[in-house]
Amino acid sequence: MSIQFPITIKIIYEKEAKDAPYVAYIPEFDISSCGKTEEEARKNVKESLKLIIEELKKRNQLESYLKDLGFNIKKSSFFPKIIIEPFVVNFT
Repeated sequence: MSIQFPITIKIIYEKEAKDAPYVAYIPEFDISSCGKTEEEARKNVKESLKLIIEELKKRNQLESYLKDLGFNIKKSSFFPKIIIEPFVVNFT
């Protein structure tokens, strides 16, 4: 069995971090990981998320965890609650 849901991965470059300057962040789950390259950081954060989901599934807590994060369930897919609204900055 597999489940599917979209995620956002934000990449941040921290030049002060010499060993692993790329940070990948998944805001829907508030988790991050790092790597020497952008690709490595993305791979690492996805692996972290996979481990978290597998452990929650073992404990039979995945569905309640996703609901607590605001995900909606449709069939066997989970969708984050997304709010898109205009943001205006006036310059004088």
